[in-house]
Amino acid sequence: MGQSLRRLGETHGVLEAMAEDLGYLEKHEDHCHMDYARYQRRGLPIGSGAVESAIRRVINLRIKGPGVLWEEENAEGMVLLRAAALSGRWEELLTKVRQSCSRDRRIDVEWTSPDMRAELKAGATVQPPTPQVLEKQQLGR
Repeated sequence: MGQSLRRLGETHGVLEAMAEDLGYLEKHEDHCHMDYARYQRRGLPIGSGAVESAIRRVINLRIKGPGVLWEEENAEGMVLLRAAALSGRWEELLTKVRQSCSRDRRIDVEWTSPDMRAELKAGATVQPPTPQVLEKQQLGR
């Protein structure tokens, strides 16, 4: 892809203007960051819609509201708790909190996401998250 764009830039005399963006693309195309065809074959989303929706669902609906003000560290804690609850990792988070508290009676827990890059390279099956409505129906709530 980078070579094709470089040729187009040369043909149209705009290669210098494209240099920074072209450098970014060339840097990342060989590191599985932009293998969109493979991701589509595996049924993975390639757009930003899922991320934007997650931000709206996980963060904005809880953190932002009329008359709501948060201290930065309190907002970060709330986001961590909400992300754990919505991603099905609540018990994992509670285990980490219990371990942290048992060491020194302090809660020093940081959110760690799964290693998606390793999962993608390994070709592991990646399932999209279950919508909350379906989870509640399956649990009989």
